[in-house]
Amino acid sequence: MKNISKEQESKEINHSLNVLKCIAIFAVICIHCDIYSLGLKGQLIISFSRFAVPLFFLISGFYSFIGNDIEAISKYKMRIIRLLKLLIISNFIYFIYFCYISSDFNILARLISMFSISNCIDYIIFNISPTAEPLWFIQALIYCYIIFLLMRKMNINHNKLYVFIPILLLGSILIGEISNIMGTHFESMFYRNFLFLGLPFFTLGYLIHEKKEMFTKIKDKYIYCIIILSSCLTIIETVKAGRASIYVGMIFLTIMLFVWCVKYPNKLDFKIMGWIGGTLYPLMYVLHPMVLSYLNFTFKLETSYFYPFIIFLLSGIISLIIYELMNIKKRI
Repeated sequence: MKNISKEQESKEINHSLNVLKCIAIFAVICIHCDIYSLGLKGQLIISFSRFAVPLFFLISGFYSFIGNDIEAISKYKMRIIRLLKLLIISNFIYFIYFCYISSDFNILARLISMFSISNCIDYIIFNISPTAEPLWFIQALIYCYIIFLLMRKMNINHNKLYVFIPILLLGSILIGEISNIMGTHFESMFYRNFLFLGLPFFTLGYLIHEKKEMFTKIKDKYIYCIIILSSCLTIIETVKAGRASIYVGMIFLTIMLFVWCVKYPNKLDFKIMGWIGGTLYPLMYVLHPMVLSYLNFTFKLETSYFYPFIIFLLSGIISLIIYELMNIKKRI
């Protein structure tokens, strides 16, 4: 019976998505290594790397499709609690780290500054972390789960949100990209938050699971055609709009990559990449900004195309050590 359950569990694992998550973590690291400054090649790498965070929201939404209300409410609560713990611990670690880096241990003054009224507004509304910028994603994801939890509790069908997917994405494009073309630049916090980036992709992931049979019937030639066309559009947008956190082409590219992985869950079965994407990616996402910051502070390395590989490797090693230590603690 144990062998059968393991075999069933293996069949349920989407190996293609795990590999894509591994690539997405590397893409996030590329963004934060700021290879955008290396010229057009670096700018294009950053633009294509923008698929990563929308992909994470798509995946979270996809696996939030649970038919039974009681089970769904229970799982949403568990995920919210788990993410809250991760958010609190991550902020605490980064707070201590930056105290150490700056040699400023006036903790009370730092806390007062960190929790000023303006910072709290930014934190609550725009998901701006008081310690590390990439942590915005965790809070935005918590908001998505809270919305879906409340809708379940109030017996509101989630399909009520489907109409908002294109509206919110259009808002994100208008604020984040079109405004650049028109010569008006908005700070990324106005569109890179749970409302304009998190909720539409999370809900879309949920929709794709609900209509899984329909999406998996999309012919490969159409998927590949959209991937190629959206890639070309992303290149054009990068040249015309400049730096942005979201592009029209990137939206379609991310969706098609995701649909392809849902359609072919075992096509990308690269063991190491799959294991990193399935196991280490949360730790690597949280830790890589600290690794990057410490290397910049200690060695003052110049930005290069090799820099993301170094950060990825070091973040992976540290995450692996922490993962093994956590497993040892569980076994004791």
